[in-house]
Amino acid sequence: MPAYKYQTADGKTKWYANFYYTDWLGQKKHKCKRGFDTKGAAREYEYSFLDRFSKEPTIQFSSLAKNYLEDMESRLKLTTLKGKRYIIEKKLLPFFGSRRICDIDADLVRRWQNSLIDYRDEKGKPYAETYLHTINSQLSSIFNYAVKYYRLRINPCYIAGSIGESHAAEMNFWTPDQFEHAMLFEQKPSYRIIFKILFYTGAREGEALAITPEDVPREEPVIDINKNYAVVDGVEYFLTPKTKRSIRRVTIPVSLHKEVLEYIDSMQLDPDERIFYFKKGGLYSEFKRMIKRSGDTDIRVHDLRHSHVAMLINMGKPIEEISRRLGHESIKTTWDTYFHLYPGADEELAKDIEMLMQKEAYETESELIIPETQHAIPVPGSPLGPASTGILAAAESHGNEHIRKNNQSIFRKYGIDITTDSIYGYKLETYLDWIAFGDTIVRIISTFKPAEDLRDFLLAMFSDAISSCELQNGSLKDLDVFIVETTIPKYEKIYGISGK
Repeated sequence: MPAYKYQTADGKTKWYANFYYTDWLGQKKHKCKRGFDTKGAAREYEYSFLDRFSKEPTIQFSSLAKNYLEDMESRLKLTTLKGKRYIIEKKLLPFFGSRRICDIDADLVRRWQNSLIDYRDEKGKPYAETYLHTINSQLSSIFNYAVKYYRLRINPCYIAGSIGESHAAEMNFWTPDQFEHAMLFEQKPSYRIIFKILFYTGAREGEALAITPEDVPREEPVIDINKNYAVVDGVEYFLTPKTKRSIRRVTIPVSLHKEVLEYIDSMQLDPDERIFYFKKGGLYSEFKRMIKRSGDTDIRVHDLRHSHVAMLINMGKPIEEISRRLGHESIKTTWDTYFHLYPGADEELAKDIEMLMQKEAYETESELIIPETQHAIPVPGSPLGPASTGILAAAESHGNEHIRKNNQSIFRKYGIDITTDSIYGYKLETYLDWIAFGDTIVRIISTFKPAEDLRDFLLAMFSDAISSCELQNGSLKDLDVFIVETTIPKYEKIYGISGK
């Protein structure tokens, strides 16, 4: 791996790496990188670059982690991806980064686990058991990825075993009396209202922060929860909720409904404008200040969701009703999280819950038969089959308006109107309702040259992906996978662009 010396205009000596490599498509490419202070730095750059194209277990962990994150970019929400990146960069790379993955065994993983277990911050506090579990699970996920795609023989985390707990051993929550007492010490109207919404609906923080005036109907005491507010790297987003079942209508006390409407009227907001002006940081800080003033038990904002569940359980509400109200993906999720709050959580109760889970699983399978299918009219020459036309017809009728506006805004910035361009009889925005709309497409459209060809590229790419997905699966449920794994590499070659 040679490196080459050169002189800059001001007379300084620098080094550059100059080499050829074979990309993912089997095409031979040339790479030249300048500006290194030493020969060793230039050679290290070449080694690291080439290492990322390896499909062998000799790949360095740092290169594997980078490839893993890039692969996840189009499959995960931005907030989830940011959390993964933080754990990888802060907790995994410092220990494993320079090692080849084939050299990382169970003994090394155990030593890393012990360092996490023994950690104490400046106040002498260890990592929470749930956080330990999260960090360890992330390492295991990367090794599973290596087993599948890099010929790693076995995941060393399986032998080393897990650490931490998937759920907290203790769950902190307030009773209604404790909550009302704390409210006596909060005088800011906006914070009073959002704390009440969180306690009396069990909504997640991002869901509550995303509420707009049109989400609060005036004719009945309910709140429509249909999106999630997040800030990633300083950019504000309306994202899809955590799960499909997170889109829900939640009843609230009449007095709270009146209070929310009066607050909205006082703010003179547009129908699609957020009713709360602050972000999560402001929410958390004000909550801590209120607790300090009130002297109540110190809990987190998220514990208001747990408090809501505890209140419903104490009221005798059935678990299936609680699960729907929380927007959980399944009753199993609710039971696994809150079973210890149920009085007399004995064998008989567990059997009842198991029957509910089986019933729910059957109903979920039945949902795959979409009623709108019979109303979907096929377009001549379209490759779409009944399952896909049913999915698209349903998406067209019941699309999330806030998510659509967000997508429209992103594409409009680059001259693409997803509300008018159609593919096989359905608008482009309808397809975007049903794919994991991640960073890959945004990165392509923001760097695409020449700009006037962007529309043709997008329509051709989507049409190709839709046809391929339909022919192989008979359904569009994996459309995002086809776009990222199959279509983008193909169109990279045609248009000379890259999705990475």
